[in-house]
Formats: sequence, structure tokens, C-alpha cells
Amino acid sequence: MASMFAKSSGAPAGVMQPSQPPQIERYEPEEEKPKQPKKVSFAQFDPDAQMQMNSMFMSPMMKELEAQIKVNTDMLDRMNKQMEDERKARLKEKQTAHIPEALKGGGQEMVSIMKSVEDLILMGDELPEEEEEEDNEAEGQEGEESGDDNDDDEEDDDDEEEDEDDEEFRRRTQLNKLQILDTHSKAALTGHSLAAYVSTLDEDNLKKFTSKITQDCQLWLSRLFRFPDSSPFYHEEHKDGLVKICRMALYQKYPKYPVEGFEALYSRPPVIYISSAAMPGLSNYLCLQLGLPLSSICNVPCSTVNGTTSIMDVGMLEKLIQDDVSAAKTPVLLVGFAGSPHLGSVDHLDELRKICKNHKIWLHVEGNNLALLATVSIPNSVEPATSGDSMTLRLGKWIGIPGLPFITLYKSSDPALELAAGLSTFNPQLKLNCLPLWIVLQSLGHDGIVDRIKHCCNLAEKMHEILEKIPTIQKIGEEKKEESEAKTIKEMIFVAIDALFVFKMASPTIVFKYVEDNSTGAVEIAPYSPVSPQEDIEEKDKLKTYYNALNTWLCDTLFYENSSVDIELIDVENEGSCIKFSPLDTAQVKGTVIEDIEKFGENLKKQIAILDATVLQRDRFCAVVEAQDNLRIVEMPSWAGLGVVQYMPEEWRERMTDLPDNAKRDINNINTELVKRLHSKDTAFSLGFNDENIGCVKFGLITDDTDLEELIGLVYSVGKEIEESSKFLEKLSEKVQKGIEEANKELHKEMDEKLMQEGLLRQVPLVSSLLNWWSPPPKDSVKGRTFSLSSGTMASTEKTYKYHMQIQEDDAPPPSSPSPSHPVNTYKEVLKPVKSQTKSAGAVKANLTEQFNSPSSSTQEKENSNPSSPQPEQKSMETQSKDKQ
Repeated sequence: MASMFAKSSGAPAGVMQPSQPPQIERYEPEEEKPKQPKKVSFAQFDPDAQMQMNSMFMSPMMKELEAQIKVNTDMLDRMNKQMEDERKARLKEKQTAHIPEALKGGGQEMVSIMKSVEDLILMGDELPEEEEEEDNEAEGQEGEESGDDNDDDEEDDDDEEEDEDDEEFRRRTQLNKLQILDTHSKAALTGHSLAAYVSTLDEDNLKKFTSKITQDCQLWLSRLFRFPDSSPFYHEEHKDGLVKICRMALYQKYPKYPVEGFEALYSRPPVIYISSAAMPGLSNYLCLQLGLPLSSICNVPCSTVNGTTSIMDVGMLEKLIQDDVSAAKTPVLLVGFAGSPHLGSVDHLDELRKICKNHKIWLHVEGNNLALLATVSIPNSVEPATSGDSMTLRLGKWIGIPGLPFITLYKSSDPALELAAGLSTFNPQLKLNCLPLWIVLQSLGHDGIVDRIKHCCNLAEKMHEILEKIPTIQKIGEEKKEESEAKTIKEMIFVAIDALFVFKMASPTIVFKYVEDNSTGAVEIAPYSPVSPQEDIEEKDKLKTYYNALNTWLCDTLFYENSSVDIELIDVENEGSCIKFSPLDTAQVKGTVIEDIEKFGENLKKQIAILDATVLQRDRFCAVVEAQDNLRIVEMPSWAGLGVVQYMPEEWRERMTDLPDNAKRDINNINTELVKRLHSKDTAFSLGFNDENIGCVKFGLITDDTDLEELIGLVYSVGKEIEESSKFLEKLSEKVQKGIEEANKELHKEMDEKLMQEGLLRQVPLVSSLLNWWSPPPKDSVKGRTFSLSSGTMASTEKTYKYHMQIQEDDAPPPSSPSPSHPVNTYKEVLKPVKSQTKSAGAVKANLTEQFNSPSSSTQEKENSNPSSPQPEQKSMETQSKDKQ
């Protein structure tokens, strides 16, 4: 480069001149390069310096921005997730809308399920109110805070209602309490769980297991109840055993019935004979289950020769069978009872067995007395049941073990018919229903079963002894036998044995009722009595209805006072309402012992004494009531009490029938108020209504020391008092009505006078405003009227509006008898305002007080009260001046 510059410098000036400008142009960038700061900054090539710079300036900003973005991103994620969950929940709710509320979701906790079970056991469908209040506490907190003042006023009433509700809850809890389980009952419940668990075995082992227990139960039951060569059928419904037995009897009588169906029965229709003492609805149930018409069921009537019983009439049965055979019908089955459902009567099973054997009829026996077959000594009336074809046992009820199935023992030699009738099955899982029975039979043993059955018989025997000592108690369903003298030694032995059995094996079902005391001799109607037979029948019906009501009250009272003795009210044909005690059905469940029966007898005697006193005083009660003028007897036989009376006011006392509506309303009001006042003094009084829906007074039961005259006198006196007060109110209402009418007339009169004074122009809307502006009307307006309830007088309210206070004329005599020495206008003259002065209401009150209290006012009243002064003239002048003003 230097040589180039040297050569160029030596060239001529003209030629070398153009090369000089490039040198100047190259100089400028070379001078500008060292001025750029980028050459000095080398941090971009140094990583440590770069990190230091980022940490100083960029890192805090980026971190803050990153954190903010993360927060926003999380918020958006949560919102999206929440929206997605809500969408899924709505979709699931639509898809599961048909699912019940209790089954929705993943299931409930076992604690809440057991709590629901406990509530259902104690209260049924209703839940305790305490839980409802706890559930509603959160919802009603705001309302409680806003209405604390009102709630404080109602706390006392709410506490009383809660106490009553708690009392009702405890009572129902006590009535619905479960049976206390002993060791054997717990074993039966364990058997049910074990049967469900054993069903998971493999098929071979399960068959061996079920075969063993079914064979054992079959042998034990047939030996225990003396029914050899029988097979058991276990069922949960009591009537299912009879249905299966009827079907097998049909298969035996009609071999083609399984193939041809009803066509095999058409030529000779079957007939099933059932006692009329059977449970209602049994005939319909059999027809529905078997597919037979109702004409296939024949109800055999019961014999009433030896009193009201439920024993089948054997002679009528024989006649019915012969009639059916002659009518080309086939007798198939007969249902007999060793203890009828209601009365516990035992049919003549020996005679029934002979009839069935002669006509080749299947004999099926049911009843609680079949439990006596397990005892050592069997009554003669029950022993023929062992020669029947089948029987249904309620072993679980008899020994008080819950969960045991019903057992039907039957004799059959054709397994194919058993299988076709449904009495047997090859399914091993269905055979496991006898496992609880298998466990219980071994747990109790023969002695345990017999002891429990004997205990029930002892309770029935004790009840028989108690009822025999009460003359007004009649036992229903017992067959009355005429005792004949034994002539031979054999007859004497049989009589002694029968007496021994009756003493030891009393009927385990007792039915009794309260009847009229006939120990003093019944009243007989003479042939020449004017009482017609129709009236006699009506009187007997009323008396029967009355005693039905008494027995209903007696049953309810005894049931609540003796919770350990379970009794029930039944309706017996031709007897009415009766009380039933069946220890075989309830004694083991309730835990009834001999002491409970003795306590029951004491309570029964107390209640019978009350009933005897009430029934004894009924005729005297009617006589005392008829002696009163304002009382009359109301026929209400369904009321279990002394009687029913109705208070009649004096106005309607003579007219007992065809009362107008206002009379019925007055009588109803008086009797309703009468019962309210009487009930506050004695709870034996209650309100009733007769056939015309008019209130009356019902008298409850009484005791021996009740004073009948005093009781009826109380009703008469209180009724008289209410009648007088009602008359006073009626007179007062009439007086007020008349006063209102008089006041309305005076006000209308004043309005007419005002209209005449003001003129017609003031009544026109536009003209009246102009006229009132040009000539204002007087300020005095029409005043109201006041009515005095004490004196019955009418007065103007002018003084009240003028003085802003009410003026009471206490010292003024009543207007009906004015005295000349005490003028009526004394207060009016004193209260007369002074027109020349204007005073306030307070000043007027103070002035009036001074005028009344000052002695001058009293002397002035004395002077004005002088009889020599012309009182009437002054009054007339004052009234004229007031009218002019």
C-alpha cells in the first residue's frame, strides 16, 4: 500500500487528480468505527455477565408475570373443571331421574341405614318430630333471628305441645318394642344368616348338607307331634300349605287333571268342605290359587245346640256330602279345626275322620290345640287329629321363636304327586329354609318345647279360674255338656279321666265378655204386657249395642293397663264384641307369666266394679233426668257410659221435635258451652251429637260412691246459668241494634237539615267550590252518637269533639226514672263553654276540675236543685237557645 501511494504521488497533477476523492471517502468510515459502543460491550459473549444482567433487570418481572399467568391458568382450569362437573352432574341427574332417592349415588352409610331401620321399627312410617326439628334448624335460623320476639311469646305453648308429643312417642315406643330374644331365638336368627352363607357351597356338598337336615327335621317333627310316616312342607304364608294339600288331593281324585286341566273336572266338579268358623276370605283365596269357581267351596254350618260354639255340625256335613254325591259332584277335601281361629273350639275329629274314610275324602286339620300333641298327656278331643291326612303347625308362635316357618305335615306314597303339587323340590337352596328349625329343635329339645306349651296352658288355666269368680263375665265358645251319673265302674273311670284332662289341659284360647248381672233374677215380661214384640226386639238390639260398647271400653282399658297380657277385641256372631286371650299366640312373645295374669285379674275386677255401678244406676239416672224440666234423655246406645242428656232452653222446652234452624243453633251453642264448663270440673263429661247433629252432654262411667242427684244438679245449674247469660246477651244485642237504628235515623235527619241550610248550590261540584270561596260554610259539622250500655241512652258526641275528652255522667239518675230534685242537665250547665274566651283543651280540663271540686259548684247545684225553681221552663229555654245557635 505504501508503494502505491509513493507512485501515485509522483504522477502529474492533471492525470492523478481523480484518484483523490476515494481516499477521502474511505477515511470517513474508518474514523466512525471506534466511536460505536458495541465494540466496548462484550457481555453478550459472556454467559455469566448475561445471567447477572437478567437477574438484575429481567428476572423479577418475568417471575411476576409467570406467577400471574399461572394463577390465571389455574383459575381457568378450575372453572372449566367445575363447569364440566356441573354438566356431568346435570347429565347424570337426567339419566337417573327414574331411580329412587334412597338408591342414588354410591350408597348410604350403614349407620344412617340402621337409624332408618330403628325409626321404622319404633314409629312405622312416621319419623320422630325431634329429628324433623333438627333437620329444619339450619333452614329456619334466619326466620328465628327475625322473629325472636314472637317466638318468645309462643314458647310456653310449644313446650306443652312438645311434652304431649314426647309422651305419645314414648307410649308408642313402649307398645312397639321388640321381643327380647333369648339364646334359642338368637340361634334361630343365626340359622337364617347361616342358610344364606351355606348356599355358596358347591353343588355336591350342598346336596349332602340339605339332605341331612331335611331328613332329621322330617323324623323329629313326625315323632314330636305323633304323626308317623309324614313328610313336612315348610312355607312362609299360613294358607300356602292348605293350597298345596288341596292341589295334591285334586291330583289324587282326578289323575288327568295335570294334563287336561279343568276339562277333567267338568264332568264331576270337585267340592271342598270348610267350616263356617274358618277365617274370612279363606274360600276366596283357595279358589283364586286353585283356579276353581266359588261353587266348589261348601261352607258347613256350626252347631248351636250347646250354646254359641264354632264346632262343625256333623249331621249337616253328612247331609251336604250326600247331596253333592247325588248331584254328580266329587267330595275332595274337608278342613277341620282343632281350635277354631276365633273361639278355639275343637271339632268332633273322630266323627269327621269316619265320614272322610267312608267317602274317601282328604282330612286336613288346623288349630292351636294341635300343640297339645307334643305334650305327654293328650286330650281326647285332639288325639284323633293324628289319624288325619295332613295338619298345619304354627310351631314358631307356640314356642315364641321368631323366624321359624309354618309346617304342614302330610301323608303320601306318591312322590310324583308331591312334586307336581309343589310339596317337594329338588332345589337344594330352597331346602335350606328348615335350617333355623333344625337348630332350634336341637337347642330346645323335647323338654324345652313341652315346657313352653305347658306354660301357655297354665296361663289359660289361671285365666279360667279368675273369670269363673266374676258373675258378670260370660265365657264364649265352651261346649255345655250335661253330666250324667256313672252307673258302672268303667264309666266312673272314664269320667274321672275326662275330669283330670279338663283340669290339666284347659282350652288354650279364652273368649269372654261382660254381660248383665242375672244373679238377682231376670225381669220377665208378662203375656198381657202392652209392650209389642217389635218394641221388645228393638230394646234388645239397643241393649246389645250398649254392652258391645262397654266391652270395647273394657278391652281398651285392660290392654293399656296390662301390656304383658295381650288381648284383642273380636266380633262373634250372635254374641257381639268379645275379648280374646290366646296365650299360645302371644305369651312367649310378650313374656307373660302367672304374676301378670294375677295383676290382670285385679285390674279386671276394678273395671268390672265400675261397669256394674254404671249399669245399675242407668234406670235411676233416666228417672232423675226426666224429673228435670230442662233436661231430656238422648238415645245413644253406642256410648259406653251412664247416658246422654241434652239441655233444652225454656223457649223450646215444650217443643221437642220439628225444631227450626235457629232453635237447633241455640240448643247446640248452649250444650257446647255447657260441656266446656263441665269438662273443666270433671273429665267424665264429653261432647256428643245426636241424629240431628245437635250437641249434647255425655256422662262417663261412675263408681259406687257417685252422687247421681248432685251430678245431674250440676248439669242443670250450669245449663241454667248459661241460658240466662245468653238471654242477657240477646237483650243487649237487641238494645244495641235499636240504638244503632235510632242513631242512623238522627244522623240522616241532621244531614237533611244541613242540606236544607246550605242550599242546593253547595252540592254542585264546580259551583260549590266557588261559593265556598266567596262565602265559607260554617265550621260546625254533623257529629256522631254515643250509646251507653249501662243506661241504654243515646247522646251526641259534640262534647267529645269539642273538649277532646269523654264526659261520664255517673251521678245522673237513669232516664227511666228521673227525680225532680236532681235535674238531668246539671252537668250540661257546668260544662257549658264560655264563648267570649278561647281556651285550649288542657285549660278546659283544668277549669272543669276546679269547677267540680270547688264548694261553690256544690252550693250552686243545691240551689239549682230547689224544687220551687221552674226547672222545665229553664230547660226549654236552654234547648231553644241552643237550637237557634
